[in-house]
Amino acid sequence: MKHVVLILLSFVVLGLVYSCKHEADPTPPQPPVVTWSQAPTFSIRSSTSAVLSATMTEAPTGQATTIGFVWSKTNPMPTVADSKTRQSVTLTSLPYAMRDSLTGLETNATYVARAYLTTASGTVYSPAVTFQVTVSVTELFAQTLTGLLQNRDIGYGFVLFENDEMKASGNGGLKARAIEADGPKPYTIDTKMHIASMSKTISAMAFTQLAARKGIRTTDKISPYLPPSWPKGENIDQITFRDLFTHRSGIIGLGSNCQNGAYSENIYSGLRQLIAKGVKAQNRGQYCYQNANVGLMRVLIPALTGYVFTGNDDTDDGQTQQLYLTYVQKNVFEKAGLTNIVPTYPANDPTYCYSSPYTAGEKGWNPGSFFNTVGAYGWYLTPREAGKLYATVLSSVSQEVLPTAYKDTLLLNSLGCYRVSSTLGDFQYHDGWWYLTNAAPYMGLRTIWMKLPNNLTVVLFTNALNRQGGLFPSEDGTDIVPFVFRAYTTARQLSGGRLAPVTFTLEHPEPH
Repeated sequence: MKHVVLILLSFVVLGLVYSCKHEADPTPPQPPVVTWSQAPTFSIRSSTSAVLSATMTEAPTGQATTIGFVWSKTNPMPTVADSKTRQSVTLTSLPYAMRDSLTGLETNATYVARAYLTTASGTVYSPAVTFQVTVSVTELFAQTLTGLLQNRDIGYGFVLFENDEMKASGNGGLKARAIEADGPKPYTIDTKMHIASMSKTISAMAFTQLAARKGIRTTDKISPYLPPSWPKGENIDQITFRDLFTHRSGIIGLGSNCQNGAYSENIYSGLRQLIAKGVKAQNRGQYCYQNANVGLMRVLIPALTGYVFTGNDDTDDGQTQQLYLTYVQKNVFEKAGLTNIVPTYPANDPTYCYSSPYTAGEKGWNPGSFFNTVGAYGWYLTPREAGKLYATVLSSVSQEVLPTAYKDTLLLNSLGCYRVSSTLGDFQYHDGWWYLTNAAPYMGLRTIWMKLPNNLTVVLFTNALNRQGGLFPSEDGTDIVPFVFRAYTTARQLSGGRLAPVTFTLEHPEPH
């Protein structure tokens, strides 16, 4: 009996063992094999968003997967339980580049993010990346300008340079409307337009460069360099180069009313008449904005380079035009990396000027060519070209055009430029203003360059004027100088750089 019981127990044990072998749990599913080339990379899109990118070099193909990015402010190793993006894909080839936008982020907050891939067998994560949502003042400046300018039915283009590198830009509207012969054309940062009195800074660059080479001081008198055949009126022998560039020469125009003259006073014969008229002692040293002050550079710069006047006005007019043009092209534009800059629009491709608000069916105005008056105004540039010029010469370490000391001379002495005095410091600029007639409805253009802190340069062009007021076509009547400066201070405040209100003063707030 004992043996029978033992035999029965043995069979029971064997049965249990056999049963356990065949009813064991299956092997747990293994997560997919995934390899990333590196941790995700990121770029900040705005103060509340970023773009993440990652590349998978090894991953399951031919099956449904879910991919995306996970991120968190508090979890050092975020998972799909945290914030995430989600895409359903079936991979067919490798490597595979992932890219997605993260939105709703907090400015100045620090986040950790990972890429992930999920299949039916599990989720695999990439290495983690840590990033902070910070946006540069330059990017915020561009966003602010765009927000103020876009969808306004005006043609515009702007560029922002840090040192001599373009960092941001924006454009919108039309340089030519449907009513023009060639039909509608968009306004871009490569649209050529008359820059108007921004040209005065270019004459200042040319003069200060020449002065550096020849040992000429800004306080030197201009009379030795005027055409000998020109009659010299009273006190002309007292005018200095600095007087001309700061509009304190005493020249108040042929009408003796300090009303700024354009064509008739800036051609060769008009300049001769102003010199013959002379200046009153009481006007010397008094500010009076006159194009002719800087327009005289078209005569003086050739003289400084050694031109010998013939006494024949027609000959000297043509020669000084060409010599001034060539000098500026070779010694300013080309040394700043710009070619083919002339005082007219590209052949058969003008940028028209309009009124704002625009009236349907109203043809634009073409300002035309300025070969015989170039100096105080007249150059045609694109926003990109103008940004490169003013940034390279005045806001970079390059000394190709001006030695550093002469950059300081130009800016600190306001030679061909103006100053904004503000609670953030002093900044330099020159605006440009050109119109068809000085009465409503105004039709014309407005331009500006401005040098801001940290060698930030902004250039803004628009081919429209406020129809009734005649100035920059802002929505609230703000003219171009405060418009640009306020956009900059708004960007500073958005970046957290300064929260207190910024106040500023323009020494000469009238348009130029």
